[in-house]
Amino acid sequence: MSIAVEADRAPDVLSELNFAHTVDKQLVHRRALSEVFLTDSSLIDESRFVAAAQLPPSHAYYTDHTTPNAIDPLLLLECCRQAETHAVHAHFGAPIGTKFVLQEWSMDLPGLASMDPVLGPTAAVVSVDTHDARWLGGELRSLAYRMRIRVGDQSVGEVRMRVKYVADDVYAMLRGRRNDGPLPTSDAYRATAVPGLAAPGRVGRRREENVILLDPAADEHGVQARLRVAGGHPSLFDHAQDHVPGMVLMEAGRQISLLAAEEFTGVPAESWYVSGLDASFGAYAELDAPLMVRASRPERSARDAEFTVRVTFEQDERAVATAVFTGARGEGGERP
Repeated sequence: MSIAVEADRAPDVLSELNFAHTVDKQLVHRRALSEVFLTDSSLIDESRFVAAAQLPPSHAYYTDHTTPNAIDPLLLLECCRQAETHAVHAHFGAPIGTKFVLQEWSMDLPGLASMDPVLGPTAAVVSVDTHDARWLGGELRSLAYRMRIRVGDQSVGEVRMRVKYVADDVYAMLRGRRNDGPLPTSDAYRATAVPGLAAPGRVGRRREENVILLDPAADEHGVQARLRVAGGHPSLFDHAQDHVPGMVLMEAGRQISLLAAEEFTGVPAESWYVSGLDASFGAYAELDAPLMVRASRPERSARDAEFTVRVTFEQDERAVATAVFTGARGEGGERP
């Protein structure tokens, strides 16, 4: 498929991005308008596009942290996910109903460390280069992305991802169960009172409803906990899912990384923040089977100011996903 766009349009496209209203929520796979952060997206040429987003100054999930973060890195990851999803529908022709299968993604945001706290709505721009496109019968089947992020006038880092695209009927066949009946959906997991919840402050949260780790336990090798399927959470499960989404796994990975940092350094979780991750996905994380999140003992830098934690997401005695989370410590218990 060839898309005819003048290559020298890049400066004009950037200057014309809209920040006045959000895009169609259906095109970013969201149900609630409050969960749509993308405001525009425009092609530069057949392999490049730019996207705009507005970051909210207050949000029940994305700004609920014990550390005074300037911007939640997972909010920027979500903006990149929305940019990718919107582009595939709006620019590359994927019909509504196409299923998006995340294979791998990484995030490296060193610029967040020097940012001041956000005091009002903040503009973000994502500049995207795509590569390794695979088309079949005129339809996009997979694509890789490099997404460079600017918040205001500052470059903060980049996200990379690789995604497969599957027709709705093919997905239904792949996910169908032959003997155990239909797959459950996350709407069946909406309980609010859950025993064994990790203490919010130990995973960098203030509000219990944003905690998704259960029964955490540590030994000399690391920390483990069960995943809470918070099907009623308005951000993590904005709409009904038949599996645990990648963004939910990343939140669980972030929480257990902060828990491990506190456990093995003796420094409270509120003094640490996660700034990067590198994850790959090998199978769907099912809703109706226990999922264990296991974090290694953190590897620390020479100055003990940074950490690296390896996380596995295990279900039915196999790893459905693996990730490496990186983080850093702010001076005096706060972000610099």
